[in-house]
Amino acid sequence: RWGGCLLGLFSGCLLSALAPVALFAGLVALALRSGGDLSVRMGDALRGEGAGYEQLRGEGEGDGARQVLRLALNGVITGATPSRWYLPPDCDAAVLEEIEKAIDDQGFDALLLDVDSPGGGVTPSDAIYHALERFKAAKEGRKVIVLGGDVVASGAYYLAMQADWIRLRPTSLVGSIGVIVPGFNVAALAQRLGIADNSIASGASKDLGNPLKPINPEHNAILQTVVDDMYARFVAIVAKGRRMTEADVRKLADGRIFSATDALNLRLIDDIGYEDTLDAEIARLLGCDEAALAIYQPLRKGNAFRAFLSDFP
Repeated sequence: RWGGCLLGLFSGCLLSALAPVALFAGLVALALRSGGDLSVRMGDALRGEGAGYEQLRGEGEGDGARQVLRLALNGVITGATPSRWYLPPDCDAAVLEEIEKAIDDQGFDALLLDVDSPGGGVTPSDAIYHALERFKAAKEGRKVIVLGGDVVASGAYYLAMQADWIRLRPTSLVGSIGVIVPGFNVAALAQRLGIADNSIASGASKDLGNPLKPINPEHNAILQTVVDDMYARFVAIVAKGRRMTEADVRKLADGRIFSATDALNLRLIDDIGYEDTLDAEIARLLGCDEAALAIYQPLRKGNAFRAFLSDFP
């Protein structure tokens, strides 16, 4: 009986180990039959790439039909790609990829970006801002519309300055126009604990911001210069996007956040409402009837994976 139990246990473990291998081998065989590269096709399917779009709403009726691409941008803007095999469809890297794809797709007349983000890195925020700029320039009359979620702050508000229309939900927060370089100093604590810094640097400013050394005013001055330069760019972009003077923007750009009502009164946004009534504004911006709109979004991961499998004979 013990021999039978051991044999059954061994067989079960063997089958469990071989099942993923068999599945992978099957996918390889399917990919080879289709002439495609498995890693690329699987990665594209899991990320939702190369699988096209699904119609979210609208009929797009008549000769004046207008197609709108809807994307959602959620979370901190980092510019990092989490994985080759899995890219959350609403992270900034995925959104940037979708915008880049849409730039040369002449079928799209507008982009609706649903933003719920506290901001993040300067460079990835600027990359999305620039991609939206190129999207608009690639086809005459294209528009970008931003719909705010819980928060549209800092870098998220920065990239929203490419929008032709910004609508916040009634409970949204917006603002935090400014730049920060986080830092801390534990030199006094390290000294009490008997910890000494022994960094070897090629220049006096190479260890700028070293938390184990006493605060250096010269280093702080260097960082402040960098922050001021980035801040000036942020202010200029807000002034251009919101058609305000830089002096008026600076009065508001001290890092504070605003409620939707205050933001509307201060001309930081255009409207307060929800997505279910936004199509009328999109149609107005595009100069068409609301019935002419068709709203699309990238295929979800599950649908994209099914589309990947359906490609095989």
